[in-house]
Amino acid sequence: MRSLLAIVLIAGGLWSGYWFIGSSAKQAVLESWFADRRADGWTAEYSSFKVVGFPNRFDSRFKDLNLKDPNSGIGWKAPLFNILALSYQPNHIIAAFAHSQVVSLPGEDMHIDSKKMMASVTFEPDTLLAVRRTELRSTDLTISSSKGWKTQADKLNLSTRRNADAELAQDVVFEAQNLTPTKEFRQSLDPKGQLPATIETLYLDMTLGFDAPWDRIAIEQGAPEVTKITLNKLDSAWGKLGLKGSGTLDVAKNGQLSGRLLLEVKNWRNVLDLLVTSGVLDTNLAATIKSGIELLTLTSSDPTSLKIPLVLKNGNMALGPIPLGYAPRFVRN
Repeated sequence: MRSLLAIVLIAGGLWSGYWFIGSSAKQAVLESWFADRRADGWTAEYSSFKVVGFPNRFDSRFKDLNLKDPNSGIGWKAPLFNILALSYQPNHIIAAFAHSQVVSLPGEDMHIDSKKMMASVTFEPDTLLAVRRTELRSTDLTISSSKGWKTQADKLNLSTRRNADAELAQDVVFEAQNLTPTKEFRQSLDPKGQLPATIETLYLDMTLGFDAPWDRIAIEQGAPEVTKITLNKLDSAWGKLGLKGSGTLDVAKNGQLSGRLLLEVKNWRNVLDLLVTSGVLDTNLAATIKSGIELLTLTSSDPTSLKIPLVLKNGNMALGPIPLGYAPRFVRN
């Protein structure tokens, strides 16, 4: 019995020592990071910071956090911010955000309010710290800009994970429910107010190929460039309108896109009317497109729905046999 008690006491002492050393090291690393940023000219402030969670957690708790990079003009303020980690799994980090926070961009402040916002990152347990997966979840999200625009969503999720088949690829899933676009966006696309105020569902599942891994080197030297976009599934519903899609696009070094997407458009005539009303499409071009699509759907069981490929090639794009003009370019860093 005494031997067992001695073993328990020794094990407890060793674990307490491990936690104390680990928590002290984590606090020192984060304090050093803030000091380095201040030396670089950043605003890097907090009213209090401590590492808590004995015996099983290394939780970093900040109050009145204020960060701003003078070079990019990007900043972030939050009254509370917690970085949570299990002491026996330090490569999995969870971030708990305050209900209200402010993100600053050059010439604009965005106030972000949410009922709940959590994020997590899992790294490979090595010195390169390659990202294995990430996730951001938010409920009752509202983003208000100092420039006057505002958008909301009942639910918003964004997740990534390293693709199992391609070493440099990342699977990305974005999902939003009851997304309220900005007033400016709705007026530009739907000036007559024919659509509901909210987009009921927006789901995007894609795989992005990169030219380098997402790891510590990428953070220090610059983000990897996208080389390929595989749209596994696009599914959205906005009132009577619906859009589904899948396909693959290659991204050249100059940002030129090439490839093929198969689109399924619900109530395509309404979509054409919106594009004309908003000024995106010329009336004559829209009439030509409408005539062409009507021929394509002549034998369809549901002529209100359209299944058609969007082809991007040599800097141009076409919707089936109908040329649409210049193809957009992917924005590089």
